[in-house]
Amino acid sequence: MRLYSNLQKEEKELAIRYQLGSTHLEMLFLLSRLNEGGWIPVRQLYPFFPLTQPAVGRILRHLAYWRFVELRRDKVDRRCLLVRLLPNAHKLLEEVESLRAQVLRTFFPTVTPQQLKSWVEALRNTTFVHRPDVEASMGVPI
Repeated sequence: MRLYSNLQKEEKELAIRYQLGSTHLEMLFLLSRLNEGGWIPVRQLYPFFPLTQPAVGRILRHLAYWRFVELRRDKVDRRCLLVRLLPNAHKLLEEVESLRAQVLRTFFPTVTPQQLKSWVEALRNTTFVHRPDVEASMGVPI
């Protein structure tokens, strides 16, 4: 539980440094999992969050403002909004992985670099930032 608590605290502090909240980080994690190298229709994101569609849109606009994602309308169907990750988002997610490695290293100082890398990769699809809904706050992949 101490490890979980530390991961949660460190990720929350990192998010705050980038003027983001827990939901913003979760959105970036989700986009990185769904990302197949291109644009993702925003409507695919709605089922993953216990939020209204306008709230998801506000999160994406905030991320676009800080240059973590790019938003655009579909050229064929102007009603469809598309999103994709920008390089800043990839850098932030790499920073989260590095932070996780540091926290794991403090709890398990004798682990080999290969094991540490495996653990961090296994945690790639989870977020530990506190969320009001139980599954997300426990680090269960969305």
